[in-house]
Amino acid sequence: MVFVQNSNISPDILGLIIISLLLVLASCGISVNTNGEINAVNAVLDILLLLYIFLMISLLYFQLFVVSFAAMKAYNGEHYCYLWTMKVIQ
Repeated sequence: MVFVQNSNISPDILGLIIISLLLVLASCGISVNTNGEINAVNAVLDILLLLYIFLMISLLYFQLFVVSFAAMKAYNGEHYCYLWTMKVIQ
């Protein structure tokens, strides 16, 4: 597998995508080998959906915290630089 050095995808997200794909492939393999007796595909997809929902809710709370924190700093007249800010315009 070749990774591009200047990729826009974070290594954490890439790892999550790879693990998700491996789980889906494994569950499909189990489903095919057992003639669908084990409902593995639905179970794995349900787990992935719950993980996705948990990730989105976590990011929502994190974003709410960061924006509220920055707003309080700005209200007090202090400068606040967001985490992971890209300094494009100087």
